[in-house]
Amino acid sequence: MKMFELLDHYDLMGDVKYVMPFGNGHINKTYLVATDQSKYVLQQINTYVFKKPKKVIDNIEKVTEQIRIASETAGKDIMRSALKVVHTKKDATHIKIKKEYWRLYVFIADARSYETVEDKRQMYEVGKAVGVFQKQLYNFPANKLHVTIPNFHNTPYRYQYFLKILQKDPRNRAFDAYNEVKFIKDRVGKMSILTDLLAKKQVPLRVTHNDTKLNNVMFDNVTDKAICMVDLDTVMPGTVLYDFGDAIRIGASTAAEDEPDLSKVSINLDYFREFTRGFLKHTNGILVPAEIDNLVNSAIVITLELSMRFLTDHINGDKYFGIKRPNHNLDRARTQMKMVSEMEANYDAMVKIVEEAKAEFDVR
Repeated sequence: MKMFELLDHYDLMGDVKYVMPFGNGHINKTYLVATDQSKYVLQQINTYVFKKPKKVIDNIEKVTEQIRIASETAGKDIMRSALKVVHTKKDATHIKIKKEYWRLYVFIADARSYETVEDKRQMYEVGKAVGVFQKQLYNFPANKLHVTIPNFHNTPYRYQYFLKILQKDPRNRAFDAYNEVKFIKDRVGKMSILTDLLAKKQVPLRVTHNDTKLNNVMFDNVTDKAICMVDLDTVMPGTVLYDFGDAIRIGASTAAEDEPDLSKVSINLDYFREFTRGFLKHTNGILVPAEIDNLVNSAIVITLELSMRFLTDHINGDKYFGIKRPNHNLDRARTQMKMVSEMEANYDAMVKIVEEAKAEFDVR
């Protein structure tokens, strides 16, 4: 009966035909709601991850409104340029039933997302999407957004939490993860690169998506060009380097995020090049030199951070990231560690690619 109760809060266009599970997200429960006239996306917010769900939705409302203003100014379709939260009959942005929080979005029609990059042209489009997102929001005061997950990309803080969980070892899993723990500890010196840049105000505080993986970019079904970014739950104040680094972590990998065969995992420099080109072309004029100079470092730091987070969750009993098999988070951690090693080995080549893209688009 809960689904009927939820949907009764909304004035939907048409009669509901069916409801079905939707998407491949790790965090929230998501459903596609289809009527005879339209489609919607219904989500239950994971309150273990998002402890202040009202603030999450408030951030999304603020950011998407700004994107729609920017899109309208640029002559774009505002219904396809950003997510649209559907308000209830009482004009609320969400529904609370007992301790559960739910929200409804308008389904973005004639568009799709991808789980894996298919070619370098597509990677250019992802770079464009992340760049356009930053360009649309670069004048928005980031300090007006709520910090919904404190220290989300504070890598040194994440390291201290990792050490705390490692010490507790509640599932007795740390012994068999010795090599992975050593990998993290050996790179502690790299973890403060991005946080130090922010603390010293060498890079500006910006609105950041904080989860710029490929499947959070929507592509038009006909043109196959990127039209917008979705999954905005982690939108918060931060540095643009978070978004660049996280996109490379996933998009420039030759394998899935949880690939257990590490021989398949490496960095595709062509994909890195095309993402960087798309990103720098569409952020030209808004970035400061320290942001551009640390693009490669951001990819290493964010990938290292995610490897540490996956390993932390594995040791802690898989409380944060959903799993589909035993040791799933350990596989994810190992895959990210292999990517860190690949980036370290190709550091000079990646820096050269950034310099070439800067020259191509006259980025200063």
